[in-house]
Amino acid sequence: MAKKYFETDDNIQEQVKTMFASLGLAEVGIKLQIISTTKQKDVVKVAKTSEPTEFLTETDNAIQVFIYENVFFELDSVTQDFLLEFAFNPVWFDSDKNKVMIEKNPYQPLFNLRKKYGERADEMLEASYLAIKQFEERINE
Repeated sequence: MAKKYFETDDNIQEQVKTMFASLGLAEVGIKLQIISTTKQKDVVKVAKTSEPTEFLTETDNAIQVFIYENVFFELDSVTQDFLLEFAFNPVWFDSDKNKVMIEKNPYQPLFNLRKKYGERADEMLEASYLAIKQFEERINE
């Protein structure tokens, strides 16, 4: 049986780290873990690292970035960067509580990135979901 999670391609890791650094998340003390997956609902998904994982890895204030690698490779670089920025957008560090926070409002990232990308934000998001659907249809044939 194939594993659901695996080590991310070096080029994708570099792209993720570059976007992470450009958004200033590392500067506020957030640590990054990058994981590729063979299937998920989104091309890029960000989640807070669980307390047991933080304990086992001796890391605190970490986030995990899950990349649906096969689909990510099918997208152009502009859409890839948009999806990374979209996934990182709700992440912030609460200095009062000294912990990583992720905004729960699902519309917040889209509203924020529409200011930068305009209507293209909707198109790139839609393209990513279409790419997942098409990829999964191909592998299930």
